[in-house]
Amino acid sequence: MIQGKTWTAPAGTTLREMLMKWAQDTRCESGASPHWTVIWPVAVTDYRLDAPLTFRGSFETMLGQMFDLYRTAQKPLYAEASRMQCVVSVTDTPAGR
Repeated sequence: MIQGKTWTAPAGTTLREMLMKWAQDTRCESGASPHWTVIWPVAVTDYRLDAPLTFRGSFETMLGQMFDLYRTAQKPLYAEASRMQCVVSVTDTPAGR
């Protein structure tokens, strides 16, 4: 079982909205910035949640769990995190393409 914080996104919110909130509320351990910053371009799809989502673990573990769910969506989403810069970049293109 994964240990750590529980991350809950209620139905009716969006992925972008919740990720922005969680990033703002999460201390970045590298010290480069006090909190995580999310770069989610307007052109990249956002999904409204029809049902609540719950994840457990660290901020980075939650990112992996969240974006694993949306890799097979009609418009897939991908995230890359830079621990040194405390930045999460969201895109609709797999890394390296």
